[in-house]
Amino acid sequence: MYRIVQISDTHISRYGQFVEEMFDKAAKRINELDPAPDIVVHTGDLTDTGVLADYEFAIQKLKAIDPKVIVAPGNHDERNYGQSLFRELVGPLEYEFDSGRCMFFMMNSPEPDRDEGRLGRRRQTYLEERFKALPSNKVKVVAFHHHLIPVPHAGREMNVLEDAGDVLDLILSYDVDLVLMGHRHVRRVLRIGRTFLVNAGTVSSIRTRGRLGHSLNIIDIDEHGEVKVQELKLKE
Repeated sequence: MYRIVQISDTHISRYGQFVEEMFDKAAKRINELDPAPDIVVHTGDLTDTGVLADYEFAIQKLKAIDPKVIVAPGNHDERNYGQSLFRELVGPLEYEFDSGRCMFFMMNSPEPDRDEGRLGRRRQTYLEERFKALPSNKVKVVAFHHHLIPVPHAGREMNVLEDAGDVLDLILSYDVDLVLMGHRHVRRVLRIGRTFLVNAGTVSSIRTRGRLGHSLNIIDIDEHGEVKVQELKLKE
């Protein structure tokens, strides 16, 4: 079995939206999972305002998580020229990570200083070419911050990917196994064909929705490629 933990929207900051005790609780729960995660995928808004103090604090906090963590940037990460600090302190804004069992495509959906997101034709073409080149037994995982379809209980819909229709068609045409997303602070799982669209709730932002609280996702993939997604609630 291959185990992915998905976290999102941590909004790490010395001030503002960050609930540090929730992040610490999440890190502890992740480290105690049995079986242990093979990887942790963060689907954006690592920081709250994208400034240097946020990034330095975020790098410090991520060290509490034992498994390897890979991060896709969120719209808050690219505020205040934060994309330059993401590249310097976290890593490339988009890249591939081959774990052996899975191929992760970490994509940069935000645009600097905007809440809206898009992938655009260049990224779509890149993904299509890479999907064609992958062996059939490789699990395909695409991760980006913005959501492909509206998320219930998340409030007024304004920030779905601008090119969501084209991206969704691409994802379904190539039988992508998992699409991991964040942004709306609400957890949702939807299966279309063989593709799981998985939104994560917020791990540690003060901006929860109603009584949904803080959570993370645990995704298990068995030897036959069957996927199981469960939510781990972080109680107050």
